[in-house]
This record gives sequence, C-alpha cells and structure tokens, in this order.
Amino acid sequence: MNHWRNRLLEAVSPLESGVRNLEITGYRPPQGQDYRPGKTAAVLVPFLDLHEPELILTRRADHLPQHAGQVSFPGGAAEDNDRSAVQTALREAQEEIGLAPELARPIGFLDRMDTISDYRVLPVVALVTPPVTWVPDQREVAEVFTVPASVILDRQRFREQQVVRDGQVYTIWSMQWESYLIWGATAAMLMNLITRLERAGGHEHPGIRSGT
Repeated sequence: MNHWRNRLLEAVSPLESGVRNLEITGYRPPQGQDYRPGKTAAVLVPFLDLHEPELILTRRADHLPQHAGQVSFPGGAAEDNDRSAVQTALREAQEEIGLAPELARPIGFLDRMDTISDYRVLPVVALVTPPVTWVPDQREVAEVFTVPASVILDRQRFREQQVVRDGQVYTIWSMQWESYLIWGATAAMLMNLITRLERAGGHEHPGIRSGT
C-alpha cells in the first residue's frame, strides 16, 4: 500500500468505531448547546485510487432551488431503508453520479457537521477504483470533476474569512480551482480532513503526492 493511503487511513476515524465519538462542527443557533438537527445526511468523500490520487467533486445543477451551481460532494438525506450512513453515501453517489457501489471502498469518517438547513451530515471517505464512467443525474448534478489531492489538501491554497451569524463567529473557508469555487460545507469538510492529516503526520504538509 502506498504511503498516501496509509496517511489517509491514519487520518480518518475507523468505520468500526462508529460515530458517537466524532466531533460535531458547523452551525449552532443562539442558546443552542443542546441543538440537534431534525434530519440526517451523509456525503461521500471519494478519492480516485491512483498513483497520483484525485478527489471527486460535483457541481450542483444551476436550476436547483438551494445551493444551485455550488461545488459539493455526492450525498444526501438518509432514507428509511438505508441500513447505515455508509449505505446512504454510497446510494446517493450512485444516484447522483453513477458511481457503482462495488467501485467504492469506504475507509472511515470525518467529523460530523450541522448545517443551517437542519441536517447533521456525516462525511464518509472512500477509495474509488478506476476507471469510472460518470453518469450525472442532470436533475441534481451539472458536472463531475476531479482535483489532484496534492492541490485540494494544501491548506495554503484556502482562504479564511470570519462571518458573524446570530451573534456567533464562524470561519468560512474557500479555494479557487480552475473555474470552480470550493467553499461552504464542502471546504469545511476538506479543512477537517487536512487538520486530521496534519495531526496524523506530525503537522507535516498534508498534501498527498506520489511517493509520499
């Protein structure tokens, strides 16, 4: 196994450990110490398993009523017949971009994130075996694209902005990649992964490159 896969495995929370001990980040309403969103969701954080790994992302369809045109991970709300959050993430990825579940190997979790839209989202990191032919559901996804892991996991490429909502200060991260602006919850999840990689690697540069 290449060193970059080892680093990724060390950074994520093992599937067998469950989600109970994961941190909860993101939106907090005023006086919301006991806040619990009403809905749950999962997203797939999929890396193409290549010598030079790449992260798979989508751009949401422009006609959607919410988050139109934004860059996101494939994923969505849990359904009653989903046995787990992992199944939710895999099912949504298959529906949205045509990723067959047998091509994706989930390896762990990132920290949970609460959103202002009343979701608690669990990111599921997975390795995807190429080649893959993308079949985006045009009702939800405008396009599928990839970014080299050495780029998307480089903290220095992200910009940081502080915003105040309901008297609370939040950090908004963003990164420009070619014509794509990666920001919001997607960027926050990536920063969570970068921080985890830094901790696992003794704060060395987390960008995953060939031979590293």
